[in-house]
Amino acid sequence: MDKEFYQELLDQISDGVYFVTRNRRITYWNRGAQQITGYGADEVLGHSCSEGILRHIDDTGRQLCLHGCPLAAVMKDGQPREASVYLHHKDGHRLPVTVRGQALRSPDGEVEGSVEVFHPRGVNPFATLPRDRDRKDDSLDTVTGLAPRRFGELQLKALTQAVAEQTTTLGVLYVDADNFKDVNDTFGHKTGDEVLRMVGQSIVNGLRRDDVPVRWGGEEFLALLPGTDQVGLHATAERVRMLAENSWIQKGEVQVRVTVSVGATMAQRSQTPDDLVDRADALMYASKRDGRNRVTTDTGPLNSKTERPIFGTAIPWETRPS
Repeated sequence: MDKEFYQELLDQISDGVYFVTRNRRITYWNRGAQQITGYGADEVLGHSCSEGILRHIDDTGRQLCLHGCPLAAVMKDGQPREASVYLHHKDGHRLPVTVRGQALRSPDGEVEGSVEVFHPRGVNPFATLPRDRDRKDDSLDTVTGLAPRRFGELQLKALTQAVAEQTTTLGVLYVDADNFKDVNDTFGHKTGDEVLRMVGQSIVNGLRRDDVPVRWGGEEFLALLPGTDQVGLHATAERVRMLAENSWIQKGEVQVRVTVSVGATMAQRSQTPDDLVDRADALMYASKRDGRNRVTTDTGPLNSKTERPIFGTAIPWETRPS
């Protein structure tokens, strides 16, 4: 059977599939890869995935294209590998995927490249793929596609009641995009909306399947984590922060980036919904005061990350952090 037959066959599967040469140049990109990543074949063929395309990272934010590329390891020893990573979607956010690499060999058995097969993992219902972009749903926030505040308030009321009755636990993340005003002032409101969608999807992709991400207002988001504990709360908050830090929107030669400040707290039996949100909000502003791009919990800061400025712009430090 000819090459075109096999390529047509690979285009029929939903998994992403791409081939690379030994120097990691992409030579084949199937329809599934386009659907999952947003990048068309014409945008990636002949390029390396490290050229601002996929730029895989691990759970710690380590850039695998520079340190620990699974495909480079496959081509070094010929052994297949599987890994859980986050790829860079064309819309800017990070998407969790499982990747499997297998060596491509010449007729004489020499490794001449590799094939990677990948698919999304642990997808939250609020995650969006390119095929969902034209879907209209009046019940969702029109900019980010997340649950709107009115829905979040209803969920918060029900969950805090369940906490009072000791039928569940509840963690809350209050997330605010750092220096968002500078994005609008520098790149315009259309790009600002794209950045809000990117931040929203960064939050979604850091959550578990049953967690609820909410567009709370402006550049502020709430994430409700029913059934979590303190360890899970901390891990989720840090994952959300890391994913936002490693996301960007490409505008010509410029990468438009923002970081997020996060306040993370566990609901107490005696707390009202307003008390709980106010506590998370206060912790978020502690993250702002301490330098942004960090998580603050009831027990103090989780990290001491360095703020990453918007590319090519000066970041003013205002009296009230933004």
